[in-house]
Amino acid sequence: MGKLFFTALFSLLLISLQAQEIAVTERGDSVVLYSNGTWDYYDNYRMDYRDQEGPVIPFSDKTYKKPGSANKKVNGMNDAYEIWYDAKEWRRIPAGDINPEADVAFQAQRGDVYSMVIYEEMEIPLANLSDIALENALSVAPDMQIIEREYRIVNSDTIVFMRMDGTTQGMKISYYSYYFTDEDGSIQFHTFTGQSLLNKYKEKIEDLLNGFMNK
Repeated sequence: MGKLFFTALFSLLLISLQAQEIAVTERGDSVVLYSNGTWDYYDNYRMDYRDQEGPVIPFSDKTYKKPGSANKKVNGMNDAYEIWYDAKEWRRIPAGDINPEADVAFQAQRGDVYSMVIYEEMEIPLANLSDIALENALSVAPDMQIIEREYRIVNSDTIVFMRMDGTTQGMKISYYSYYFTDEDGSIQFHTFTGQSLLNKYKEKIEDLLNGFMNK
């Protein structure tokens, strides 16, 4: 797959993650900026989600922690978080190669597996983060669907785990991600690979995700 796979992933993530942007006006109001040039107050955006009836997100009975093999660390923007990773399994790549909004990015040393972190200074309700990610992905991959979603305790922090599967440019892709928020900001920690490859690389992916630590 190689370059073609990476290009398809880049195209989908570039569009979906920029479909909406949170901004603060000169008056201090938080607003949502849409890709079509329109906007709305963030409180209204949150209310739309609060009014919707949807499935209850279950809570995992397992706990997750940084693996012992994670021997290198990268600090996130504003020192809001850190990622511990196994340098034998993952290498840093320029975040802009995947998405101009990405803060940190990785590529597997072996195999078509990629990862990136999107950081925003604004705190967004945790339950909403994964809903926003799905809505954005649906705008460019109409068959995108949630395969798994649950709350997890990761290194003592509560996060949302979600797997989404969809098709872009004819390729079936899986997104395996963690979502976290607190007063220091909101974080989307995405990994992505081909659906047929997910089981092969799942352990490696989960080890990387579990290296996330809130500071």
